[in-house]
Amino acid sequence: MSALIRNLRPALSGLLRPKPAARTTVPPPPTARRYYHAPSTRRSHEALKSPGPDSLVRRPPPSPHAPAVPRPRYYSSRRPRSSNEVEVQIVIAGVVIVGGVVVTICYGTFETVPYTTRRHFVVLTHSGELKLGESQFDNEKKELGDKVLAPSHPDSVRVNSIAAEIIGAAGRSLAGHEDDKLLDGETCADDTALSPKKKAPRGASQAMIKHLDGFKWEVIVVDNKQVNAMCAPGGKIIVYTGLLDKFNTDAEIATVLGHEVAHAIARHAAEKLTKHMWIFMLTVFLLIFIDAPDLIDKLTEYLLGLPFSRKMEIEADHIGIMLLASAGFDPRIAPKVYEKLGKVGGNSSPLKEYMSTHPCSKKRTQLLLDAKVMDKAMALYTEARARKEEIDQ
Repeated sequence: MSALIRNLRPALSGLLRPKPAARTTVPPPPTARRYYHAPSTRRSHEALKSPGPDSLVRRPPPSPHAPAVPRPRYYSSRRPRSSNEVEVQIVIAGVVIVGGVVVTICYGTFETVPYTTRRHFVVLTHSGELKLGESQFDNEKKELGDKVLAPSHPDSVRVNSIAAEIIGAAGRSLAGHEDDKLLDGETCADDTALSPKKKAPRGASQAMIKHLDGFKWEVIVVDNKQVNAMCAPGGKIIVYTGLLDKFNTDAEIATVLGHEVAHAIARHAAEKLTKHMWIFMLTVFLLIFIDAPDLIDKLTEYLLGLPFSRKMEIEADHIGIMLLASAGFDPRIAPKVYEKLGKVGGNSSPLKEYMSTHPCSKKRTQLLLDAKVMDKAMALYTEARARKEEIDQ
């Protein structure tokens, strides 16, 4: 018995000995797929934009049981016009066009521009032009306020003195007045100083200068660094001190003033108003067929408005150099002034001309340097110098 127990002891001890817990196998972490990683941001963006075999985002294949969703061919924020809206547009266009035709017939006149002898059509009456200029000039002076220099300021005295020479030359050339002083301080002393009493010696007729009756020339200087000058209808001229800083000589300032006086003599403001009326009529008519007002505005601006404005500026350059020479200033300075203006204003490139109201300085300079133009200006300059020498003697 004892021998049997002795033989079973190893087996019993193995059963009674505690066994270690079974080791649980931890699964390895999942390996990231390679197509979730992009080597660069540029590649991931390209993959997002163009789905393909290497795309980051793949669309699921279409289900054969899913209903087909119709897609619009284009997206537009504007709804199509109804028939009632088209009819209203036609009525408005008819009223505008008929009104424009009536105004053209009742008030329109053909006139010849002095010096250039160009024929143009205007609908603004002479009295209406004077009232428009007075209103614009008064509003401008109210907005400028204290920036308008006093008449006794040295800059105001100097600019008014040069302007008097230019306006006096216009009076002598167009009306034959030799001794009229057209500018007294700020306002013209004689309202009829440019009245057509005599035929102009240099290609002017009474019809060309009839609108100058009642002109009250006025020149003010504004404390502003802007290199600019402007002329309102009726002979109202504004000069900025920035122009005086860039152009130091009287001849340079006289070139700019002659250009502004030329705008008033040629009635460019009245002609511009007429052109804009016709452009507005055309715009309203085109809106009946093309429901794109922004597109029509751009087309009319670049094809009609801006080319007309550049044409007026070129004509003012031509008349201005004649006034400059008639006032006794050397006209050969004018091309240099416009070349300098182009550099200051950044309008010296012909490519920028098509988007500007003014022609490029290179073109303006070339037109003034033309032999016919410069020879005529030099002849007027010689006459003016001889007249001044006689007066001095």
